[in-house]
Amino acid sequence: MDWLWGLVGVVAVATLVRWGVRSLGVVAARAVVVPRRRHPTRIHSSTATTVALDASRQTLHPGSFGLRFGADGHALVGDIRGYDPGEGIVTRELLGVTGDLATADRGHWGGDVHAGADALGRWFADVALPVPGGLAPAWEIRAAGRRPSTTWAVHIHGLGGTRASVLRSVVAADALGMTSVVVSYRGDGEAPAVDGRCSSLGAREWADVDAALAYARDRGAERVVLFGWSLGGAIALQLTERSAHRDLIERLVLIGPVTDWRAVIRQGARERRLPGFVASAAMRTLYDELGSSRVGLPEPIDFAQLDWTRPDRLRVPTLVIHSAGDREVPLSASVMFAMANPSLVRLIETPPAEHTWEYNVDPQGFTETVVEFLASAREDDRLG
Repeated sequence: MDWLWGLVGVVAVATLVRWGVRSLGVVAARAVVVPRRRHPTRIHSSTATTVALDASRQTLHPGSFGLRFGADGHALVGDIRGYDPGEGIVTRELLGVTGDLATADRGHWGGDVHAGADALGRWFADVALPVPGGLAPAWEIRAAGRRPSTTWAVHIHGLGGTRASVLRSVVAADALGMTSVVVSYRGDGEAPAVDGRCSSLGAREWADVDAALAYARDRGAERVVLFGWSLGGAIALQLTERSAHRDLIERLVLIGPVTDWRAVIRQGARERRLPGFVASAAMRTLYDELGSSRVGLPEPIDFAQLDWTRPDRLRVPTLVIHSAGDREVPLSASVMFAMANPSLVRLIETPPAEHTWEYNVDPQGFTETVVEFLASAREDDRLG
């Protein structure tokens, strides 16, 4: 009977290993599709012109950034004014504050340099777009000082982002007289959840954003430019194939876009110094029907459908703005995307910047690049 107990032991170990790999795949897959909670930054002190914060890779990053605190406080933070490595404190220029920063001891650091649509100083309205499951809040923002264009802009934030984070691209649309629609979509905490908190990586979210194209068309838009940030780029690309209003889409402007989720998942494992099999386990889980349901997804992820680095899919002229400093979405994916579509894609590599912080490092250069690309789309009489 010893041989039988030996066989039982082998089967037990194999079962444990198999379940261990499955569990690892679920954990790794959830890290991909569930937005990460941002760690707060400690605020040590502030004056009328400066704020002192815990020093980190983020708070030491060159450029201008947003610091959100309290219920609805927001500070626009500029250049570094001092850095004490021993104390681990960085002091930065304070360019503007909404709320009482003096009483705040924690905040969230990010690329959203505008507190909200009102910070742009433009006419705007809160609107609700009909989407599966209810109504998704959005902003309609009209350009100032120009006759409104019949070309509209739709701005799409990334995974874990907010509408406020993509107001950065409204500046360029405004310069061309475009009316902007800044959207929310399922899973971002504002739009109806529909499928829960898990992201479908663009495979389903595009249907929510499609409501913004319908809204623009109903109000006289003859053409639409999609601005996609990170996951928003993946959503914009899906819209070019799947939207009922795809004939409206004239151009894309993509910032740090996800054009191949497999490359992003591998990059995430490398950044965290995890072995390659962890990324493979995550992808297998997301692609598998049973595995994806255990993660909380309504259906498996079709990575081929979300892969835009293959030739002959793209049909719309596209500007890609991306930095080699991006630790989340590798620049190499954008290079592959451009190589697959050499006649349609213009890739601009910016100075070193973390993920989707290209604007923050050089806002003027970012805006000028976008304006030049879009202004060349048509003659002035067609844009105006």
